Amino acid sequence: MFHKRGATLVSLVALTLGAPCAIGAMGCGSTDSHPGNLGDDTGEGTGDTGVGGDDSTVPFDIGNDDTGSGDGTGGDGGDTHPSGDVLSDVSADTTCATTEVVAAKPPVDVILVIDQSGSMSDDIANVKANINKLSDYLKASGLDYQVVMIAKVGTGTFDMCTPPPLGGVATLCTDATKPLRNSNPPGYRTSNQTIASTNALSLLLSTYDSATIGIGWKDALRPDAFKAIIPITDDNSALAAASFDTSLLAKAPAGMFGTAAARKYAAFPIMGSSAYPSEAKCGSTMVNNGPTYVSLVKLTGGKWFPLCSTDFGPLFTDIAKSIASKVACELTVPPPPAGEVFDPSKVNVVYSPASGGSVPIARDDSKPCGAGANGWQYSTDGKKIYLCGTACSGLKADLGGKVSVQFGCEGKPPPPPPDAGSCTPIGAPCGDADVCCAPLVCLPGPDGSPICRAKPPS
Repeated sequence: MFHKRGATLVSLVALTLGAPCAIGAMGCGSTDSHPGNLGDDTGEGTGDTGVGGDDSTVPFDIGNDDTGSGDGTGGDGGDTHPSGDVLSDVSADTTCATTEVVAAKPPVDVILVIDQSGSMSDDIANVKANINKLSDYLKASGLDYQVVMIAKVGTGTFDMCTPPPLGGVATLCTDATKPLRNSNPPGYRTSNQTIASTNALSLLLSTYDSATIGIGWKDALRPDAFKAIIPITDDNSALAAASFDTSLLAKAPAGMFGTAAARKYAAFPIMGSSAYPSEAKCGSTMVNNGPTYVSLVKLTGGKWFPLCSTDFGPLFTDIAKSIASKVACELTVPPPPAGEVFDPSKVNVVYSPASGGSVPIARDDSKPCGAGANGWQYSTDGKKIYLCGTACSGLKADLGGKVSVQFGCEGKPPPPPPDAGSCTPIGAPCGDADVCCAPLVCLPGPDGSPICRAKPPS
């Protein structure tokens, strides 16, 4: 069992907004008189049982973290946690045990609403052919995601029948005895509602809490999830962006979509504008550039995509990347194991690129994230860790990386993070004369400017 004066290393997958993970405890050895000794101590009793279990109910779960177990007696000389999550053991006068536990994947609920008017036939076909590219990337990113599709379900030219693996079997698209036709729970839910040229936002609001089975979809959302709203249309919305936002934020249960001060949703429309940030109409076949959707993107911090694209495969992949990037820099602080008390003032945050190695991230409480802080800081309620400025930019350039949070238990500091020395830290601008902290290299960041970031996978 963890000593109260030890330290625990809890790893959070970068992109974490979801519920905190369970933590398995390890058996601890007695204190040795030689601080450098890592293998001589004798364990003081049986280990606690880890809280684990099958997480196969999570949509598209691709993790290997289903096993939770306890540790037996024994010393602290390089024991291996039954789940395989141990990073290392360190001296008993510094820490009881160091354990890495992967936190739950961040929940994201994706809501698509498709214009099914007469000018959209080619675009609807493009959606049908490529919608699985969206789910493929979200799955590969390790996100815990679910999808809601608001559109008339069927096999006609203007109907939506999403193919597997995201959608259900095609025969259900025309089965009138199945109100949730083409749904594939829990990962994919349909709302069988015809959408016209300018009423996508209005019908998103009215179908959300409809009492009609097969239309309403409120029960398919998760209160703690970030919502990504994807209207697909060549026209504008008759409902103004501000009116839609006010109505959406007022939906029950309270906080489902956040508040005006802290929205838990963003818009990622596929519409008549050219590639973001250009607001020019992307082609002569577009009815207009979708000015209401432009306003909604600016209000919520999303991004728009051009409907003029002939292949929606790369488009859906780019949308999925934008969604993953949107939630990359906000990490949930997990609770300590039973019987432990963490001192929030004794914390180290370390970034581990997908390509290997580790780099410390400095704490910066000098100003708010949005006002220019560079590093990490707690949320006001202490429940989340925010990565700010260049630290956030660096992480967005490596969505497969992770952030480890070292918590010092009561009375003891955590082990020191790797020494960055005088090197240039993650996300900071760099040039030919700069030496990035290993294993980082100077490469173009999300906006094209060179920053210290991880190498992309080979």
